[in-house]
Amino acid sequence: MSSLIISVIRYCVITVGIAVAYYLYFHWSDARPAIEIILLTGFISFFGHVIYHESDARRLGLESANPGFQFEVGFANLAMGLVAADSLVFHWGVAANIALILCYALYLLQAIILHLYRFIKREKSDAGYLWGSVVFAFLYVANMLFFAVAGLAQERLGPF
Repeated sequence: MSSLIISVIRYCVITVGIAVAYYLYFHWSDARPAIEIILLTGFISFFGHVIYHESDARRLGLESANPGFQFEVGFANLAMGLVAADSLVFHWGVAANIALILCYALYLLQAIILHLYRFIKREKSDAGYLWGSVVFAFLYVANMLFFAVAGLAQERLGPF
C-alpha cells in the first residue's frame, strides 16, 4: 500500500513539475528554468523503490524476498537525481542539463519497453500497471524529450 501512495505522490509531483515547466517555458520563452524543474522530478522514485521496496515489489509483480532489483532501480534514480542537483548547484550549464534529461529519458524509455513487454506477455496484466508503468511513464518521457529538444533549439546545440 505504501508504494501505491508513493506512486500517486510521484505522479502528482511529476504532473505539477511538468505543468510549472510548461508555464515557465511559454511565459518566458526560456527552456532553462523548465529543464531545471524536469531534472528534479526524478528524486521521489528513489524512495518508492528503496525505502518501500516490499510494497513496490508487490506493485510490480516481483519477488519481494530479494529487493536487489528495486534497490538497483532506486539507486539509478538517486544517482541521476544527485548528478542533476549537482548540475544545478554548480551551474554546469544547459548542455549538461539537457544531457542528463536525455540520459534519464532513455533509461525510463527502456523501463517502459520492459513493462510493455511484461504486459503483452500477460506477466502483469491489470489496467493500473499498464497506465502507471507504461502510459503515464511514456507521457513523462515525451515531456522530458520536448524540453530537451526545446533547450537544444534555444541554445543552438546539436542538430539545431
